[in-house]
Amino acid sequence: MNKYLVKRLMIGFLVLFFITFLSYMIINFAPGDPATLYVSADATEEQINQVRASLGLDQPLLVRYGFWLKELLRGNLGISFATRQPVMNVLMERVGPTLILMGTSLVVAYLIAIPLGIYSAVKQNTWVDYFITGSSIMGVSIPNFFFGLFLIYIFAVQLKWLPTGGMQVLGSAGGFWEKVQHLILPVTVIASTISANMIRYVRSTMIDIFGENYLRTAKAKGLKPSQIIFKHGIRNALIPIITIIASDIPKLIGGAIVTEQIFQWPGLGALTITSIQSRDYNVLMAITLFSAVAVLTANVLMDVFYAVADPRIRYREG
Repeated sequence: MNKYLVKRLMIGFLVLFFITFLSYMIINFAPGDPATLYVSADATEEQINQVRASLGLDQPLLVRYGFWLKELLRGNLGISFATRQPVMNVLMERVGPTLILMGTSLVVAYLIAIPLGIYSAVKQNTWVDYFITGSSIMGVSIPNFFFGLFLIYIFAVQLKWLPTGGMQVLGSAGGFWEKVQHLILPVTVIASTISANMIRYVRSTMIDIFGENYLRTAKAKGLKPSQIIFKHGIRNALIPIITIIASDIPKLIGGAIVTEQIFQWPGLGALTITSIQSRDYNVLMAITLFSAVAVLTANVLMDVFYAVADPRIRYREG
């Protein structure tokens, strides 16, 4: 197991290298010049070239990537072209709100999806099953931006129950309940998509497990339905559920970009849009690095959880 994890980590670092390399090339090939952020609109070509030289943008692309990688290994992510602040400081200001939003959305989604998926499987081919399944299909089909704007219009504009966006009221200290109010709408949007997808997988997995011989035997022995579901059914459904959780991480990161922009949430998603508009290469690379590390870490952790959930899983030491 230990050798397997070491091998996975080594592969992860190699994948991370290729991700950063390709991302650096794509970001730098995008139209626009960050040097224009430092000069006035009537600046001459010579002045722009001087700024490019001071930022190191006059060097060949591979040389610039090598310098960025060297500084990364030292723990330096560079300076933001837009704010002139260290990228690490800019990133740390935005990581917290994004983790709060993503973490809350995941917890809410799974607390809703797993029980409903199990209940839908237990009530297979009844109106309850049809209703839950139909709702989950609708949740997957509705785009995040449309659902977010719809919720803002109903609950913020018309009913005035909730704020339209942000993390707290401008000028306030931002207490706990104030943050909860601001979380409700964006969490609803993200959690609806994640839970809708999870419900279908949990339902399908539980239906397959209910057809297994060992569950028929447990039922014939007179075990209570709750014992059959929770002691035998859910444990054997953990492997597919863990797989779906791992695949939800990149979807969550991608969905946060749209959702944070709609609800003006001060996280990495909104920072990504701002950095693209201002051609802030260093910040974009830092966000890419953070996202890649999060996804790769989630996949390694899922391998560990597989072995915990199912003792029959053993990884070869060779």
